Amino acid sequence: MSRKTPPISRAARRLTAAASSALLSLAVALPAAAADGVDLQERVATWDTAAARLGTAGSLWEPVHDLGLDHAPKVSVIGDRLAVASGRVTAGDTYAGTRYGRGARAFWISEKWATTGWAAEPAFMTSTAKVGTSTVMLGLPGTRVRVAVTIYANCFPQPADAPPLEVPKGFRCVRADVKRTGGYLTMTARPSSTMAAPGDTSIVIRSTGLSYRELLAVAAGLEQVAGAPAEGAGSAQMIGMCGQMTSARMDFARAAAFAASNGYSARIGSIDGVPQAVTEDYRPDRFTLALARGIVASCTYG
Repeated sequence: MSRKTPPISRAARRLTAAASSALLSLAVALPAAAADGVDLQERVATWDTAAARLGTAGSLWEPVHDLGLDHAPKVSVIGDRLAVASGRVTAGDTYAGTRYGRGARAFWISEKWATTGWAAEPAFMTSTAKVGTSTVMLGLPGTRVRVAVTIYANCFPQPADAPPLEVPKGFRCVRADVKRTGGYLTMTARPSSTMAAPGDTSIVIRSTGLSYRELLAVAAGLEQVAGAPAEGAGSAQMIGMCGQMTSARMDFARAAAFAASNGYSARIGSIDGVPQAVTEDYRPDRFTLALARGIVASCTYG
């Protein structure tokens, strides 16, 4: 496909259905900030900690092949309104992401649990158009999984002194545009087995100064992180589960069964304001419940 701007006729201004939602997003350099009042919004030192702070019902992937680019000292992690059932997330919003490199040569990676919404949605520029599709192999030797990726570049020329135009149907960038104008890669990473870690992960990688091949190499070098168990107490998932217990007005038996079905334990910390005798050991996968008239009123963690 030629990269020349086609005549701007009514027909030419129609967007493809697949690209419309991305191209109508606001053009920003980083994901939009999360709304105030979210359950969990932190900046942590490692991807393992980020995974633990979200919870056990989903997975994150770390870009091990980082092209030698220094990464930002913190990974942003956000989780809000998570709901789970039998170890599977059924609702809510998640986000984890950070930057590698800076200036003219860098990439930004944004991730979420695939079955949730974006807690901080990465936005495409109005000049973004598709380059093409490819595949990468994820996982360890012997358990590799082939994953499809879609690559975009910011090559569509927009007027400098007029409202942005819609990208015409069939318009394509070329591979060289990824480095020339900046690129995006989108994919859904999946583990070879839920025994390794659960769930698929939606990933967007935005780049500047990286070639098409380098952008693919970053995607191919993603490795699933196991999480840091000690950092899991009070995760977004646990906060969401506590909300489920209280909103459903669960008694202790039902709350304990609900916690166990999602890989957690529960104990009673107080009854009608009266503290109960409990051990002081630290358990990052444990709820301590306050009961009022036999119903879960609040939770603490650890």
